[in-house]
Amino acid sequence: MLFWRLGAASFWDPDEAHYAETTRELLATGDWFTPHYNDQPFFDKPIFFHWLQAIPMAALGPTEAAARLVPAIGSLALIVITWWLGATLVSAETGFVAALLLTTNGALFALSRYAILDSVFAAFLFGGAALLSVAALKDRPRLQYLGYVSIALATLTKGPIAIVLSALVFLLAIAVSRDARQRFLGLRWFAGSVIVLAIAAPWYVYMLRIHGDAFLNGYFLNENLFLFSRPMYGGQPPWWFYLQVLGTAMLPWTGLVLGRLYDDVQAVRTRRVPIDTFEVLLWVWVVAIVGFFSFSQFKLDHYIFPAAPALYLLVARSWTEIRVRTTRLAATGVRIGWHTVGPCLAVAGIVIGVLILYRFDVPDIALVMSAALTAVGMVVSLMPLRTARAARAPWLVVAALGVTYAGVLVWIAPALERQKVVPELARWVAKHADSEERVAAYTMNRWEPALRFYAARHIDVLQGPDGARRFFELPEPFVCVMKRSDYKEFVASGIPLRIVHARHGLSVTSAKALWRDRPESTQYVVVTHARHAR
Repeated sequence: MLFWRLGAASFWDPDEAHYAETTRELLATGDWFTPHYNDQPFFDKPIFFHWLQAIPMAALGPTEAAARLVPAIGSLALIVITWWLGATLVSAETGFVAALLLTTNGALFALSRYAILDSVFAAFLFGGAALLSVAALKDRPRLQYLGYVSIALATLTKGPIAIVLSALVFLLAIAVSRDARQRFLGLRWFAGSVIVLAIAAPWYVYMLRIHGDAFLNGYFLNENLFLFSRPMYGGQPPWWFYLQVLGTAMLPWTGLVLGRLYDDVQAVRTRRVPIDTFEVLLWVWVVAIVGFFSFSQFKLDHYIFPAAPALYLLVARSWTEIRVRTTRLAATGVRIGWHTVGPCLAVAGIVIGVLILYRFDVPDIALVMSAALTAVGMVVSLMPLRTARAARAPWLVVAALGVTYAGVLVWIAPALERQKVVPELARWVAKHADSEERVAAYTMNRWEPALRFYAARHIDVLQGPDGARRFFELPEPFVCVMKRSDYKEFVASGIPLRIVHARHGLSVTSAKALWRDRPESTQYVVVTHARHAR
């Protein structure tokens, strides 16, 4: 799930090539404090993830597998933390089931194979919360200090958002639960704040002293405060976007989560069955993460990934209740939710089968994915609840998901890979462009980071036709990667360019690359001045 064929695909557009290139430049320049991208200071994220990513890239070389190894390890750490937390605060069975189901989550599968920091951030953030929760609920105060260290590392990984989210979670828990209030107020929060600041603050202070207003404006304001509070980019989804993301990302367990929520709300309303403090903490964690980012003016689907471990712990507790035959009143929602798992799998299998047969240009053997999901979905749909109670974990569902993810790696990812042309163009530039030649990119948009990484050269990013003309008119030799349509416009305007290399591919990696009757692909070309010999 995490490591198999980790480096088989080239970088997807655009973020993971951006992160990998920043780490490659860290190793090349030897500057271990200021991140650089394209030979310029890069203020998008803190330095710690690049430190971690630099270790395998230094040992194994600047390859896709090396760049993705740390995210995969971060996912593994998150799974282990979830297992430990469930086993410590509920039961060994609950921890095991939660970890198993989290392993087969689609978002974790994807983020483990995408060279960005979100799985590492989630591991540090949720790990810190888990350690503090066990310290408070199990009266093991020494663990709280490891929790503060983990939150500090999360702050060095993604920024002050780690402190904000942690504070929001524990303030909400203290506000809604008397038991949580008594237990968490007994922790040494002042000492914890000192630990977090002592670990995380020095890098921020260093960057402010070295880069001054550029870092203040570029990082704290533009990449944090303004990104959250101002509509800096158009076309952003509505506030309920993350509810849709959760509903999709938790499949086929969405119904079980909703059933658990129904049971807990009924328990609070009727006061017949008490809800323990850990259950409250799990819901508070989900609400805080999803609610905070729902208020943000800038949204990306993976921002709420840290909510996943808590949701799977709730699913695992629900599965455990099915096994131990809890009272009919307490488990009504859980029982109904369980009966939605099979139909979700069956419908997903049928949809995938139809796409493979009539839409996707992939081998027919890929129907194995459809067959696994459909067959298991039908079996689970017809399975009496008493049969499900006999299983320690939902192995049939896990097996079907495992077959599906294996199929994605064996048949789907290679089909997408064949349509990605920029890595090949970049390698051509790296091989054929002389060291004194300038290398540029024009309207490459999301593919520019991949071009920069695979070319291993400084790339002049040309802004607009006028800026490109000024670049082309300079006497030094150059090569420039652009779309053929842009090349035709420059030639028609009188700029003497000629094509030295060309490839066809889609402009943005998407499911369209799998279609049998896909739209006409874009031709990318490498051009130089007509007078330059090659």
